[in-house]
Amino acid sequence: MTTYGLLIDYEYCTNCGSCQVSCKEEHGYPVGKTGISVHADGPWRIDDDNINFNYFPLPTDLCDLCAERTGKGKEPLCVHHCLANVLYYGPVEELAKKLEDKPKQMLIVPQFMPREARGEFVHVENELDHRKAAHIEVEGTGSSTFGAHRHDAKVGEYSEDAV
Repeated sequence: MTTYGLLIDYEYCTNCGSCQVSCKEEHGYPVGKTGISVHADGPWRIDDDNINFNYFPLPTDLCDLCAERTGKGKEPLCVHHCLANVLYYGPVEELAKKLEDKPKQMLIVPQFMPREARGEFVHVENELDHRKAAHIEVEGTGSSTFGAHRHDAKVGEYSEDAV
């Protein structure tokens, strides 16, 4: 059985919203729900000459890759209406080959309503569960900074080197 997915070239996404609007309208989703959502990373300065600012169109758990349309040989609406032409639909094996063509791409295989499809998530303990993040107090500087670290000591023991 062939698995289908979306190849997303996020280097050129402009956040026009065409993918979101077409999906929302086609499926009749209410306000606040959609099958694909564009997320922003940035802007923030990498160095004096470069700024990081990327948009990422990401399928949500409501994405079924427009099963009715793709069943008729058409592409999903988000791909069809993408003004920047950065969304591609097809068999995962074929899309994966395109990943080598350039950086700033990602391959996603959405799963429609995963709880119904796969059941509830059940946590299973493993040998790495003893690793916990440490709480760190930070003095206010007018800007936000967050940090966490792992430790390899026994649970509840933190060394000065780890902090």
